[in-house]
Amino acid sequence: MLQEEEKTRIRAEEVFRQEVRREIEDRAPKPSKGKRVWSILNSSFALFVLSSLVLGGLTKLYTDYQKRRSEQMQKNETVRRFETEIRNRILEGLTAVRLDSERVERRQMYSAFDLYNEAVRYLNNRVSWYDTVTHLEVQLDFSIYPDYQHRSFASLIAELAAVDTSRFRALQAAKRGYDTLAALADDAGDKEDRSRATDKSVLLRAVNETRDILEGLEDDFSGRPTWRRF
Repeated sequence: MLQEEEKTRIRAEEVFRQEVRREIEDRAPKPSKGKRVWSILNSSFALFVLSSLVLGGLTKLYTDYQKRRSEQMQKNETVRRFETEIRNRILEGLTAVRLDSERVERRQMYSAFDLYNEAVRYLNNRVSWYDTVTHLEVQLDFSIYPDYQHRSFASLIAELAAVDTSRFRALQAAKRGYDTLAALADDAGDKEDRSRATDKSVLLRAVNETRDILEGLEDDFSGRPTWRRF
């Protein structure tokens, strides 16, 4: 058993050590603000919080990127489908015009209205053929995509312009070309008597006008410069 005096001495020494330790700590230079911040950031909790924030941010960035990429791919596919459908109708119309030119030369085509109107029908996928056996009019389908079968040329142009705004001016020019062709068909239908043959020079002019308009439409979709404007 320690004597009371011994206990008092030990207690006094402990108090003295604490005072010396406190005095040393007070004299020691305080850490800078940067070191204090670093000390806090370097703690386990801070590292956990920061890693969670960084991981969450990276995950969101990747998710947003994937979403934008998916939307862009979908948009590109929509644009491709519209372009394919529209260009195919233009090319079918050009093929018909070349055949019509040969018919005019052989005196098998008699109406400027028929020339203009046939091109309009190809653009709208409204081409029909008269079956001499059944005496019925058969509707032909030149569409590439079944869901576009009954869509007019103007509606395809308008929707493509809404999806691909960067092509707005070219698509406007394409719409003007179509409107010009439709107006020529209406005007010819009003003026001529389709029961009588039209002069060959008139028919050839109609062929050339129709071909120029259709080639202008093809230029607008191919990005080639053209001087044909309507």
